[in-house]
Amino acid sequence: MKFLASLALLASTVAAGPIAYPRADSNSTSTFHLKTSGASNKDHNNLYVYAYHTGAGFNDAVLTSDVGTASPAFLNGTHTQFDLGTPFPWGFKMGVQNNYAAWESVQINTGYGDQDFSISGTDFEWSEANGFGGWLVCDWYHNAPQLFYISSYYQPDIPSSCSKVDLTAEYIS
Repeated sequence: MKFLASLALLASTVAAGPIAYPRADSNSTSTFHLKTSGASNKDHNNLYVYAYHTGAGFNDAVLTSDVGTASPAFLNGTHTQFDLGTPFPWGFKMGVQNNYAAWESVQINTGYGDQDFSISGTDFEWSEANGFGGWLVCDWYHNAPQLFYISSYYQPDIPSSCSKVDLTAEYIS
């Protein structure tokens, strides 16, 4: 019986440990920062996306004017990955459309995240087939502007503390 208990403990420990995935360079584009533009609120322009820690393996996508704070990103196939200085991947996770909301949060969490991201020229977008209707920046509860995506299924009433924005890839040399 002790053998089975030990075996079960070993198996659960291995399963709970982080898995290191190498960056698939053959599918990756150059490294870039995601930068806002086109906002009606001038304070929401020229901001860079970075990972704001909210729990073990979880981050909200927030924004700063300091490019040195920005989280470097790259495309791995159609997954957007972030280099947060760890041996495991961090990916864009788009909030799940499950509450009939007009916009949803964007996170940078452990794992590959969601797929179907693309860069056209320098425009960074997610697939319309996934309900993507654009990007939104709101002055939110982290004392920093926070990134959201607009659901194409609803017509949003945008609060005055928010702006529709474009996200562009600013390539790092």
